[in-house]
Amino acid sequence: MPRMTPFCLPRPCRLLAVLLLCAAVQKPQIVNAETQKWSVHAFGFKVGELNVTGAQTRSAFSGNGTFHTTGLAGVLRRIRFTAQSKGTVKGAKIAPSRYSGFIDTGKRVSETTLTFSGTLPRKTAGAQTPATPISDKAKRGAVDPMTMMWLTLRDQHADNLCTLDQKQYDGTRLVRITLKSRQNGEGQVTCSGTYDRIGGYSAEELAELKTSPLSIVYTAEGDTWRASEVHLTSRHGKAKLFRRD
Repeated sequence: MPRMTPFCLPRPCRLLAVLLLCAAVQKPQIVNAETQKWSVHAFGFKVGELNVTGAQTRSAFSGNGTFHTTGLAGVLRRIRFTAQSKGTVKGAKIAPSRYSGFIDTGKRVSETTLTFSGTLPRKTAGAQTPATPISDKAKRGAVDPMTMMWLTLRDQHADNLCTLDQKQYDGTRLVRITLKSRQNGEGQVTCSGTYDRIGGYSAEELAELKTSPLSIVYTAEGDTWRASEVHLTSRHGKAKLFRRD
């Protein structure tokens, strides 16, 4: 019986095969990737559009958000902002590492950069200063605005709904956002809570508005729940966001 000769790839092909195998092993597994489109309404009409994109693997997160005024609101006052952040994922927690934000109100343009040392956010760029100082102790554990958008607006499992209690720091102000109350409906869950100003505000600003209600409606989409509406109150009045994608 003839002896079988072992099959052997030429050396360049063997090297290519090894590289492809390593790339397949090291390629991060996407746990969640979303592109969201929202319309923003206030004073009884549409005032702007918000776009949110995010991608999360088992070890990393990156997100981007953009807003601009539209229609009559855009004619009266042009406002736009962008927000970007990235960080690491450890279990169920996202630990941001860097954030950059840009806002143009038509009268003022400002840019802010945050870097994170462990759980402590530090402002590394940005001219605006808080009305009152914010201690490092108070800021510790806070996330940036883009990470907060992802935490609240991303697709979620039923067990994770209405469990949020998280501080947010934008480089000038510190707030706490909670979504603890849960109301179940047919194919929907409404998570309600508050938006609390806790640092960087003047006494006059706190007297004007310190705590405001906040709620997010999630709609069932297969095995996950999708944010479909946001209801909030600011010092300018009530606002609503509606999912459009």
